[in-house]
Amino acid sequence: MIVGDALRLAAARLLRAGVESPRIAAEWTLAARLGIDRLELPMRHREALAFPCAQAWEADLEHLAAGEPIQYVMGSAVFFGREFRVDSRALIPRPETEELACRVLACGELWARPKPGVCDVGTGSGCLAITLALERPGAVLQGSDLSGAALALASENARRLGAESRVRWICADLLDWVEDASLDAVVSNPPYVESGALAMLDRQVRDFEPGMALDGGPDGLRVIRRLIPQAFRTLLPGGRLWLEIGETQAGAVSALAQSAGFRDIAVATDIAGRDRILSARIAG
Repeated sequence: MIVGDALRLAAARLLRAGVESPRIAAEWTLAARLGIDRLELPMRHREALAFPCAQAWEADLEHLAAGEPIQYVMGSAVFFGREFRVDSRALIPRPETEELACRVLACGELWARPKPGVCDVGTGSGCLAITLALERPGAVLQGSDLSGAALALASENARRLGAESRVRWICADLLDWVEDASLDAVVSNPPYVESGALAMLDRQVRDFEPGMALDGGPDGLRVIRRLIPQAFRTLLPGGRLWLEIGETQAGAVSALAQSAGFRDIAVATDIAGRDRILSARIAG
């Protein structure tokens, strides 16, 4: 079978399976199997598809048709212009977390400090901690996660991207392991989905991404409620906290931050205009 015909059949199959953007998914996975850029595919449409490639691609199509996210099928996702390895050990990096990275990187007061200490809590694939480390070489980065499997993935990404010596990985529950008043910033994309809403998530998220990284308890704030006072305890005077939050949680999370003693509490919107990023500061 030639490449063009194979793509048409694959796209129709994925459409029937309910896959979003089926033609694009078929093209991305086939291009990866051929070892070419997706934009080169039109020039290969009349070429015969070799059996070994077709066989491997068939396995990819089966995974896609079953609802597995294309990032897991391809084993990678782009975050802040860098390619990160991703699989079911950690959440797929998303644009909202890139927005979080941008907000942190834009804080001149933080990066003006000598060797600022920053901890990414619930680091997952390590995309946030590694990005901050590579974008701000003078900082001291730590990434913590309760999942040892996720930390193994983060460590692998650090090696691949040249940040192996730049980030220290810690298997721990939130900030229990951190000394008082020792950090300049805490950043986190914690679990914030209400337990009752998990079943309503898109099947690609619900059935394939790690539930522990999504489930925020009955009100979505189970982890955030613990993390905020821990962050207050571990931050130095003038230290800052950044959290990715659910779009309806700004009021509740702001109240938690105020109750813990934070000041200058602000909520920023994502590119869709939804409240998604909370920032706060300790006096000093």
